[in-house]
Amino acid sequence: MISRCSLIPALHADLSRPGRAESEGGFSLMEALVAATISVIAVIGLAHSFGMGRAFINRYEVARAALGAVGARMEELSVLPAAAPELTVGAHPATPEPFTYQGVEVGTIGWRVEWFDDPLTPSITADLKRVTVVVRWGGGADRDSVRLIRLFPRA
Repeated sequence: MISRCSLIPALHADLSRPGRAESEGGFSLMEALVAATISVIAVIGLAHSFGMGRAFINRYEVARAALGAVGARMEELSVLPAAAPELTVGAHPATPEPFTYQGVEVGTIGWRVEWFDDPLTPSITADLKRVTVVVRWGGGADRDSVRLIRLFPRA
């Protein structure tokens, strides 16, 4: 049987071996490099996602401004007499007008007028005008648009 007194010197002797405490304490160089690499990858990923989030916010801001421009143009057209030149069938204006956001031209605004047949009045053909106002902006694969459609009475 081992006495309690005989274990204490043995434990003390194991812990006091030269080099043992220094080799097991802290992190190794390899562990520190792996942790740093993982941290750098995580930070780069977060930075990229923040940039994408900001791009989506900017896109939404332009879309909101485009919706306001479409609504304003539709209101301007709605107060015109039915026989106004702006409400004749076809594309208006001949060259789409610029759409600006914060003083920068970002797209175009235009509208199209078409005849529309109301199904509730089958005896009259083309008894309404369908006015579609469109704002388009962006380029390439990121081309966006806002479209508002409203029916106007025939002249």
